[in-house]
Amino acid sequence: MTGTFTTDIYLAMIVSYFISISLFFIDLLRENKTASRFGIVVLAIVWCLESVFLIERMTLDHMLPFFTSLQATVFFSWLLITVSIIMNLFWRVDYVSFFVSLLGFIFVAFDAIVHTHPQIERVRQGDLLFLHVSVSLMSYIAFSLSAIFSVLYLMEERALRSKDFTSGPFKRLPSLERLDFFAYRSAFVGLPLLVIGMVFGSIWYRLLEGRFLFFDAKILVSILVFILYALYLAFRYAGKIRGRMGAWMNLLAYMVVMANFLIVGEFVSKFHHW
Repeated sequence: MTGTFTTDIYLAMIVSYFISISLFFIDLLRENKTASRFGIVVLAIVWCLESVFLIERMTLDHMLPFFTSLQATVFFSWLLITVSIIMNLFWRVDYVSFFVSLLGFIFVAFDAIVHTHPQIERVRQGDLLFLHVSVSLMSYIAFSLSAIFSVLYLMEERALRSKDFTSGPFKRLPSLERLDFFAYRSAFVGLPLLVIGMVFGSIWYRLLEGRFLFFDAKILVSILVFILYALYLAFRYAGKIRGRMGAWMNLLAYMVVMANFLIVGEFVSKFHHW
């Protein structure tokens, strides 16, 4: 990071994330609504800090936050928190904020470890590139929510099997059927967004270079992501998988999404750098 201000903001983000995770974890263990409320407040503070950080970086780099690998992971974390805050305002599902905080912390920590120095990547900021990146990030948000619902499903299902549900922390969760439905619907939203984002990206590269880009690691893994989620949705719709098997299949697909976003895009792809 460059500049004392940026460093201070970044450290404040990491500390605030840790505090929010701790508060949500206390609520998870002991059903402490006060801790949960304070956790949401701290998460809102994280959102404000990330907003300041992204604005400051955009001012310095003169580009939108998803055109550099330095900012893309932080921007994705910011989007996750935005969705979580909106859900808490209009449609609260217990423990979603805990997993959102955990995921966001992972992304910010990854950014701090990998991007020790600013790497300004000058990329044309045409409308198609803007649509490609923004729609792709929206698909990742939908897949992240779907994975969170699957994790909650597995935790609640395990609590029911061990007969700890009535006295445990998961009694506030929706029913297993609802969690399975939420996971399915979130993935159902994410898949077409992924395809649309890939189409925009293909057209943009074709206009830029005069050819289509096929043999790039991130594109190939994105196709694998599409296949995995298409199979999950098809099997789930046909009733061939439900419950625990469906949740595990959904999480497997999400692990490939995260590997594509954090590892393939950063270290393997020759064209994509985040």
